[in-house]
Amino acid sequence: MLDLDSLPGDDLAVNLADTVMLAVSPPVDLLDDGDAKFWAAQALPEGARPPSAEQTKRLRSAVRELLEATVAAREPEVWAVERVNAAAAAVPTSPRLTAEGAETSWHGEDGGEIALAAVAVAAIDLVSGPRAARLRRCGAHDCSMLFVAANSRRVWCTPSLCGNRVRVARHAAKG
Repeated sequence: MLDLDSLPGDDLAVNLADTVMLAVSPPVDLLDDGDAKFWAAQALPEGARPPSAEQTKRLRSAVRELLEATVAAREPEVWAVERVNAAAAAVPTSPRLTAEGAETSWHGEDGGEIALAAVAVAAIDLVSGPRAARLRRCGAHDCSMLFVAANSRRVWCTPSLCGNRVRVARHAAKG
């Protein structure tokens, strides 16, 4: 079984969406043991602190709906779009020139949650940009994980887990 340390992607929005495993009964929520471990494992903007578990799960449901709608080529639910847009708008950003070039500066001074805004921005960028066509649900029937495929042939969230299980089952069925 996957845990927070083995989420298959490096996309912040997909990682949050994948913290609920829907293909098992009952569904498994990887945030039920606390979400601090999830946030600690993510590359967040400077100044971000872990939001509450309630805020995290609320945004997760909206992000999951947005990503699932993209995979299914359907319009997302209005509530999900509104929730993601609100989270993204809660923390303004500005470009900042540095010695290495330009970076985004997040302004959470007014109480906005930088971590949630970063997830919302990542979700908006994913579903509205060219990577949306590479967003997929794992091809294993007993997995609900989402991922952004690096190539057009990738069908499993993690080749070493779901890919191996499918190959072993296929081999066993032949023999």
